Amino acid sequence: MQDKKYIFSESEFDSILERTKKALQVSSDKDLGEALGISSNALSNRRKSKSVPWDHIFRISISEKVNIGWLITGTGPIYEQELQDLVNGGGADGNYTEVPLYDIEASAGHGSLFQQELISSYLKFRNDWLAREGLHQKDLVAIRVAGDSMDGTLTDGDTVLIDRSRKKPDGVFAIRIGDALRIKRLQKMTDGSLRVSSDNPMYQPEVIHPENMEQVEIVGQCYWRGGRVF
Repeated sequence: MQDKKYIFSESEFDSILERTKKALQVSSDKDLGEALGISSNALSNRRKSKSVPWDHIFRISISEKVNIGWLITGTGPIYEQELQDLVNGGGADGNYTEVPLYDIEASAGHGSLFQQELISSYLKFRNDWLAREGLHQKDLVAIRVAGDSMDGTLTDGDTVLIDRSRKKPDGVFAIRIGDALRIKRLQKMTDGSLRVSSDNPMYQPEVIHPENMEQVEIVGQCYWRGGRVF
């Protein structure tokens, strides 16, 4: 069946395209076309005709859990969970969002790190703070720091909030190398290799070369920490 198209004004079309890029976390028309499965020529033709096919709109809404109203009109919360929280009066506690804290050391192996049975408790963050920081509940998990390799920045026993939507070095990230989950400072080198270093000078940095990058999973950026004051 031929997909159904609706004609928008130029400004409306451009706005929808930009929101679609934001939902898919891409910045260029080329990357957007690849994410949608549309050729560059097809996307260029749609831009010229200012026609947006509904099938792509709904597919993005479902796959990315994006509020369809926001995707089309730009109004309301971006994500379905935030919309549901708004309808329910702001979630379990009107001004706060709950983020799962995982007993991540229990998840050794190649399976999913973040399984329901590994949740030990929940942390609450103010909705206005999350909005101000550009953070979204669906992307957030929390884990505890183990060891002293990041002393000076993170201490053994600290809790870190990880934003799984942010995976481009540089900065402090949770990464998995083989079966081991680590929190390290990452730096992308000019030759495509990844420098993995600790803030504790007692630990020597590692360099992962491009041909070995498939061994590394960048889980997400460590965005916030909480812990004891010593």
